[in-house]
Amino acid sequence: MRWAAGIAAVVGGAALLVGCASLSADGSGTDGETGDAEMIEQADVVGTWFSDEQGKPTLTFDESGKVSGTDGCNGIGSTYTIEGDRVRIENFVSTMMACPGVDDWLRGVSEVQLSGDELQVFNDSGDEIGTLQRQV
Repeated sequence: MRWAAGIAAVVGGAALLVGCASLSADGSGTDGETGDAEMIEQADVVGTWFSDEQGKPTLTFDESGKVSGTDGCNGIGSTYTIEGDRVRIENFVSTMMACPGVDDWLRGVSEVQLSGDELQVFNDSGDEIGTLQRQV
């Protein structure tokens, strides 16, 4: 039984070393591909992001870690943190007006991921629920 645990430890350690050996110090693979998604810098997300949908859903990220905007009907506000290639957004504080006919999908945002001049918007379950464009 002891020898089986020892073999498992050696095999596991060797697999870990092989996996690490394929990445260079800058995180790129041996073929020049990056090993992980690119890290987001705060400056990449600071600014206003919007959709042309009814109600003009909008998020504005500032340098202090705050995010505010509208879900197309109600004002929303929260804080955000950057974790690797994603921006995590805390639960929103929101006004509660009734807005018949307006899809307030943006209220469900939990995190966003940057893709060029577009933010992919994800809910708590990790499902993509929409996209926003950078306002220029």
